[in-house]
Amino acid sequence: MKALGFTKFGEPEVFEELELPKPKASEKGLVIKVLAAGVNPYDGLLRSGAMQKMRPLEFPIVPGSDIVGKITEVGSKVKNYAVGDVVIGHPAIGGYGEYVATPSYNVVKKPKEMSIEEAAGLASVGITAYYALQVAKLKKGEKLIILGASGAVGSIAVQIAKEQGHKVIGVASSKNADYVSALGADHVFSYDRDDLSQVLHNKANVVLDMSFGGKGAAEGLHYVKRGGRYVSLTSLPENADEKKVKAIRMKRSKDMKDKEALGYLADLYRSHKLQLKTAEVLTFDLRGVIGAHQLIDKKQVAGKLILK
Repeated sequence: MKALGFTKFGEPEVFEELELPKPKASEKGLVIKVLAAGVNPYDGLLRSGAMQKMRPLEFPIVPGSDIVGKITEVGSKVKNYAVGDVVIGHPAIGGYGEYVATPSYNVVKKPKEMSIEEAAGLASVGITAYYALQVAKLKKGEKLIILGASGAVGSIAVQIAKEQGHKVIGVASSKNADYVSALGADHVFSYDRDDLSQVLHNKANVVLDMSFGGKGAAEGLHYVKRGGRYVSLTSLPENADEKKVKAIRMKRSKDMKDKEALGYLADLYRSHKLQLKTAEVLTFDLRGVIGAHQLIDKKQVAGKLILK
């Protein structure tokens, strides 16, 4: 089968077209013909070599953990799936390939109404948003501020929080303020237009920091009430202890199941309570993957990049 990967670390241009053996399904797994794949910042770190100490992998490496595709093979112990089903998958790696094998617990059937592009970009960001809110442990009546509310993860977190009945304040750039309002945020403030240190000072019980690289951490601590929680995907604020704020870096644990999160998100979409934003669709070939990784490296993309 054809796959897009690399045999050395470096800039986006290290990608090459590879010919690899087609994977086979395990007893509890599936083989999926990939129709489209999402490109994530993590893929860029994998390509650059930044993850090699944390996650050593042998070459050739084929990134990709967000896919949508059609099942071509079903393991002998798999129930509820059949050849021909179109599914959203969250494989550990290999999504930039023509086929990918993954356990059935990393997969959910695609809602018929959901486009291929939307489905391809859902898994990683949706699962992260879903479990970040669980880590935040919001109680009834508490206020939530989401930094990076227009981003791929933040935009889904806004919608999940509203569906769960919480009051949400979104922070984004002024050009994305209307978009965040349309997602259902109760109030939206812009870091390039509003004086956030004044309008958001001690306003939230919980801050979810989903900004690029955690760049909102230093300022974001001022938005949390004394005794509140600060949950971040990346950087944590300094001096949180002085304010008795519990600072938590979002990390996946074994009890955070893909299927639970993906099933919830699929149901949310079916009930018309989830909007998904695609930033750009690129061709699922060598030129497309290099272009997608060039955009990822610029760290200026709002929404998901899709290979199709």
